[in-house]
Amino acid sequence: NAYDLAADDLKAKRIDAGGNDLSFDVQDAASDPAQVISLVQKFATDGTALIIGPTLSSEAFKADPIAVKANVPVLATSNTANGITGIGPCVFRDALSEDQVVPQALARTTARWHPKTAAIIYGDDDQFTKTDYDIFKRGLSAANIAIVETQTYHKGDVDFKAQLTEIASKKPDLLVIGSLVEEAAKIVGQAKAAGITAHMIGGNGLNSPKFITLAGPAADDVVVGAAYYSGNSYPGNREFVANYQKRFGSPPDQFAAQAYAAAQIVAAVAKSGKTAAADICGALSKLPPVKTVLGPFTFEADRNAKAPSAILTVKDGKFVAFG
Repeated sequence: NAYDLAADDLKAKRIDAGGNDLSFDVQDAASDPAQVISLVQKFATDGTALIIGPTLSSEAFKADPIAVKANVPVLATSNTANGITGIGPCVFRDALSEDQVVPQALARTTARWHPKTAAIIYGDDDQFTKTDYDIFKRGLSAANIAIVETQTYHKGDVDFKAQLTEIASKKPDLLVIGSLVEEAAKIVGQAKAAGITAHMIGGNGLNSPKFITLAGPAADDVVVGAAYYSGNSYPGNREFVANYQKRFGSPPDQFAAQAYAAAQIVAAVAKSGKTAAADICGALSKLPPVKTVLGPFTFEADRNAKAPSAILTVKDGKFVAFG
């Protein structure tokens, strides 16, 4: 959706690409590792100037090396696991990594709530959710918060009662959720049904209106370490949110915003005269700050995103800044 909107905004000159005609060939990898690899192989050999994606960090670790070998730069818009940009010298991301976001969220919540104990539930078969576990565990240890229970699940699980019953018996002050949207929504609902009264916190994977829709009232007061807040006042964001809502009938989530920001970044590179794969890597490495819906954006020396983060919580069915 964000790329469709960006394509229209490029044509209307609302995104300035310096007169260059940019187009996005959007293909669905269907969360199928074989399909991801096939698509990246196609793009790496058909003259594509830049590959944006794939969606999941676990997919990126499998497919990005193909692009690296073909000298086609990659811009990751939703890969937040550690090590993504280390795949190759022309792999960039405009998504803040969990390592950039989670410690800030944890610091803010511990300063507010002063928890002494914590429990963690996370998916043990996904690169992103395992990264969440590692970062939260390290942060809790650094804050001298005792981890009294750790439970795992597998992607696609829908029943977390056994794990949450064990967690409830330990009465933690804080419940850490290392999850993507679908499982997280079920976990928070079942946690409250299990009598867990702990404050709940998660990472980027929960930063979507879909989490609130699926979890319903159970989402209220959950804290989310995130890379984007739809209510921010950065130039162009309010227009982006309004236009997205009008066109697609729902507000943009973090991943839509990061995709739209990718179009803004690519437009800035094209405007500088760099439009071929061989030139784009260098141009991204030297990218001056670009005004995006994520805020002023550039890349760190390690090609990770350099942009503001957002610590959010859910109130009355909406994300608001955690204050």
